[in-house]
Amino acid sequence: MNPKKYPFSNTPLKPLCALVIGCLVLSLSAYKAFADNETREIIPIDKWLFAPEPPQEKSLQPPPPSAKWEPVESPHVFRQSGLPDQSAGWYRQTLPISAADEGRSIYLVLDGAASIKDVFVNGKHIGQHRGAYSRATFNLTPALKFGSDNVLDVRVGNRDDETLGCHSRSTLYFINGGMFRHASLLKTGAVHVSPDLGSTGLYLTPTNISERSADLQAKAYLTNPLEKPVEATLRYEVKDPSGAICSRFETKKTIPAGETVQVNSSAPIADPKLWDIGKPNLYTVHLQVRVEDKLSDELTERFGIRTLAFRDGKFFLNGKEFPVRGVCKHAQTEREWNAISREEMRREWDAMLSMDVNAVRLAHYPHEKFEYDIGDEAGVAIWAENGYAGQTWKGRGNEDNTLTPDGERLNREMVRQNWNHPSILFWSAGNETYPEIVSRYAEIIHEEDATRLVTYAANGKPPVNCDFVAHNTYDGWYSDHLSGFSKLPRNSIVSETGAGSWVTHHVPYGTKTWKVDVFEPTEYAQMFTEYRLQTVCRNDIPNRPMFFWWVFREFYDKKFKNNRNTKGLLTMAGQPKDIYYLFKAFLNPKSPMVHLCDRSHFLRSFAPDNGIKAYSNAAELTLILNGEAKETLKNGDYLLDIRNPKNPSHEAASEMKVENVFFWKTPLKPGRNVLEVTDGKGNSDSMVIYQRPDSSAPADSDSLVQDLQSSNTANPAFAIDRPVEAQSPFYTEVDGSSDNTFDRLPTAVEGASWIATKRLSDPANKTDLAFQINPKTQQADVFVLFSTGEFPVVSLKQPDASAVDAAKAMREALEAAGFKKQENKDLLWRNQDCELACAELWSRDARAGESVKIPGQTLDYVVMVKSMDKPLSPSPTTPKP
Repeated sequence: MNPKKYPFSNTPLKPLCALVIGCLVLSLSAYKAFADNETREIIPIDKWLFAPEPPQEKSLQPPPPSAKWEPVESPHVFRQSGLPDQSAGWYRQTLPISAADEGRSIYLVLDGAASIKDVFVNGKHIGQHRGAYSRATFNLTPALKFGSDNVLDVRVGNRDDETLGCHSRSTLYFINGGMFRHASLLKTGAVHVSPDLGSTGLYLTPTNISERSADLQAKAYLTNPLEKPVEATLRYEVKDPSGAICSRFETKKTIPAGETVQVNSSAPIADPKLWDIGKPNLYTVHLQVRVEDKLSDELTERFGIRTLAFRDGKFFLNGKEFPVRGVCKHAQTEREWNAISREEMRREWDAMLSMDVNAVRLAHYPHEKFEYDIGDEAGVAIWAENGYAGQTWKGRGNEDNTLTPDGERLNREMVRQNWNHPSILFWSAGNETYPEIVSRYAEIIHEEDATRLVTYAANGKPPVNCDFVAHNTYDGWYSDHLSGFSKLPRNSIVSETGAGSWVTHHVPYGTKTWKVDVFEPTEYAQMFTEYRLQTVCRNDIPNRPMFFWWVFREFYDKKFKNNRNTKGLLTMAGQPKDIYYLFKAFLNPKSPMVHLCDRSHFLRSFAPDNGIKAYSNAAELTLILNGEAKETLKNGDYLLDIRNPKNPSHEAASEMKVENVFFWKTPLKPGRNVLEVTDGKGNSDSMVIYQRPDSSAPADSDSLVQDLQSSNTANPAFAIDRPVEAQSPFYTEVDGSSDNTFDRLPTAVEGASWIATKRLSDPANKTDLAFQINPKTQQADVFVLFSTGEFPVVSLKQPDASAVDAAKAMREALEAAGFKKQENKDLLWRNQDCELACAELWSRDARAGESVKIPGQTLDYVVMVKSMDKPLSPSPTTPKP
């Protein structure tokens, strides 16, 4: 099975789009040569024309040529075209089908589209599929014109009045309308393996597994579209993980005219190599379907041989106890939303595998096959979920409170479409929803598959028919105290736990202060995580058979601040937080790691001896402060205060020893401090941070910025002599009143230092800035990066009128001061709510010793300075995962 790129034309009708995409039309002769090469072809379709359906209209007739079509590429969501999620739109493609294809079967495959798909060929309605996250297949063959161009139209609807009952409404996450996963054509011979409920149609099940042998059960669905019965021969070839052929067998079956028939086969496998955690032994099966001794169809699938059991509250994989240690994961980014690219998925998985997790909960819906494939290949267990989540919470989505035929079908689709993935150990029948409905879905999943465990992520009454029920537990976040995690059995099988954190929110170390959605300091999230990982990975392993952290990467969530869930180990932008490295230290001790915490807290106003923290799996770490070696600490010296101030008697002990955490009380000097920690074996981390100086502190004579002055005494300015960093804050508040950060840095400012103030879009903080370029340098560039008041299309946010006016005033002031606009297309950064916002970059040259003035504006902006003769060396940063 060799996927091939095929440049389909997306011309809807010649008069409309000849100029736009005429270059994409493929000649029929080229198409014929391509089609003759293989019996089965998978041909990606990534270029489409898209037209929104008018808001008050709903038509099952494709739009006319006069509709407003725009070229798009799938994966695509309505947001990328400026439409709300609850909209509808049409995707159009012209398919040149060769005359040589006549007699073949041709399907459209949609890997995911939200939520109601209606497919048309040459104006004829082919069929409908309801549900966002399951794969949908449509047999186009009866409506195709062979030897001619064919117009393919796909209506995708995600409006409230049409999505009820098909798992496309949730109070917990956004279901973006649009064709958010890949699309392709599947071309086979006439008699073929049928894509049963969106699956490959071939189900491989190892049984009777022992050290010496296993039996492979092969079930295939064959379709005969011909007007006469045929005898089909199914010829199987099995290769072991090394690529050696280990079995060949075949089965003959008569397929009646116009029918689809299940064909069962079996064969022994000698000396099976088991698929296991970290040992991804994968077998390959190649199936040929032959009719009258001619090849009619063929496909290749993989499978793994393993055993799975749940006994006495514990999990057993291949007969060995298997403590589950993993993270939960959504499939979403802030730029692509649900149309996440496979390249981004791969980056996420690389970061998870770097942590050495042994399991991933792919929440809350069926994910793309690509992710399950990675789990197979990496030897990582997967929890797969059915898409029924959050209906008991208030808000849009809780109307989905009854059993429906679509709901039942979607559970069957989840199982069949992902049957051959050995990494899937757990099917989930739902999350935080109605237990009586979950009970039926669990029953359906059991009807489909008796080889895996069926579960549910509960926050209340459990359902029946599950093999086990896991719990979403947040002691110390929404209620109670972090030490409440000691309560069993609720915290023994954990499907979710976590605490929110923002890189811009800080409190003194050891402070148990937070407010959900308002103030979520990183230091409290660190303590929360330290307690859990020490408990699960060290102190109480036997009573903690399953532990999933919520969530690996922040995602858009309908319940929380600015519609984002902040409990990620990675930010929405994919930047690792400090606790990501704590997970690495606990889960991956064989890979040396040293990480200094709270790099984003660049200006510290707490007591100078409040502390310096690092995470590492080293035996010991030495702190070097401003070039002077300080105290060496041993792993395990750190004591976490676990007292509950509301219930001091709750814990018998007031402190817990936590491994992989190092904490020094060494005071910082006023002003600039260079920190380094090293394990003495070549592994280290370093950073520059500032301790807020008092009025008597001497100025740093080496700083590029000298004689810095703010006209507003309530908003002092500080020259931060370290390079600006992507995704890092630049304002000085740490109390939740400013969540501004950079996004991706423009190339021009890399290596620049910056001037830090309070948030400048607050009128109370308006200030003029004046400074001198250090006479020791020769020349510098001065940059001003500021918000324009506009937002990227995908955000659906309207321009901020006051910010637009302030940006206009900023441009006039900068132009008068000799600044020029830098050309940076689609430049983004983050406003005070950490939302992506459009920005502009202006710059001017400044000589050594020259004085520079920046007139104040009530607008988010930051001033940066970069020496042209010797830019700042990049500050040592923690490596990206």
